[in-house]
Amino acid sequence: MSTRLDITALTRDKKIIVCCGSGGVGKTTAAAAMGVLAATQGRSALVMTIDPAHRLSQAMGLDGLSNDPQRVDLDAPGSLHAMMLDSKRTFDRLVESYAANERIRDTIFANNYYQQMSSSLGGSKELIAMERVFEIASAQDYDLLIVDTPPAQRALDFLDAPKRMIDLLDGTLTGLLLKPYGLAARMQFGLFRESSAVTMKFLERLTGFEILTDLSDFMMAFSSMFDGFKDRSHKVMELMRGPGTSFVLVCAPARMSLGQADQFAARLTSESISIAGVLVNRVHLPFATSGDLADADLISELAPIGLLSDKSIDGLTLIARVTGAYTSQRALVRSDRAALKQLRESELPSHLVPHFNRDLHNMEDMEEFAAALYPYSVP
Repeated sequence: MSTRLDITALTRDKKIIVCCGSGGVGKTTAAAAMGVLAATQGRSALVMTIDPAHRLSQAMGLDGLSNDPQRVDLDAPGSLHAMMLDSKRTFDRLVESYAANERIRDTIFANNYYQQMSSSLGGSKELIAMERVFEIASAQDYDLLIVDTPPAQRALDFLDAPKRMIDLLDGTLTGLLLKPYGLAARMQFGLFRESSAVTMKFLERLTGFEILTDLSDFMMAFSSMFDGFKDRSHKVMELMRGPGTSFVLVCAPARMSLGQADQFAARLTSESISIAGVLVNRVHLPFATSGDLADADLISELAPIGLLSDKSIDGLTLIARVTGAYTSQRALVRSDRAALKQLRESELPSHLVPHFNRDLHNMEDMEEFAAALYPYSVP
């Protein structure tokens, strides 16, 4: 039997909350609402999104977000800031911090492989996201950092990023690219390239040697920073597993979405990462007064509505329209209840957020969502 997830305790006590889940379930909205909730509790909160979409800035009434936190206008005893990850700027700052001198720094910045990796290479955004999380947490400028991760599969890349960095720096390929004879071979190859440019261009297109040359040059310049990067990656992994960090799985009341949450929970557990619980968004909750009436009882209870008007619109009277809306809503409640059965059978704490029947796109909506994060009793 699933227990209750106390979101208010998380936003009050934790230092980092990581929101994970599939796309389209309101994960960004949930992260923003948690930030609002923390601010109402008197804490200074920062919401960081890794997703380049502009939903967070729109919801918070900001023209746009950058790699630097921006204050959100909110009437609360605490404060709320928001930012969007800029992977290139963060990676550049990391290189500036660990490069042994300006010559090595400039060599890395000018390298073609680094330019591609820091801007667009698959997985680099997740790697740098972890770095930015560690950077913000270490600065201790905020009581709470809430991380809005990419959709489920890329969120796994986010979790894997520190380990991938360690594996890369310890890997066989790295050693091969740094061997002395590799440098000598490249120097001889460079002389050949100068004397036969046409042939060289053909061979580069055929073999991709230019890519290997850039990668080898990059790795050699980067080698002086290996120890610093490995140490940083180990610390990031410790931070994610630490008592001050909790992961919240955000999903919808649908079997597929709940199944993905289960898979993600299993993965987190295998990594010894703390899971606070599951936040199920857009749930059609049962009616507080009438409950689940039989059709005959429903018609009887709604009968007084028919006295208000007997006018027919498109062949439907007022009572027929109200009865139809009630029946439709009841069907949605039943569908969500059936889907949530698998969650009730799990051991993960959960919290249900009601369906708002509208898009949530401003701070008033975020405050209403935040209010739905307080503990409640199921009617």
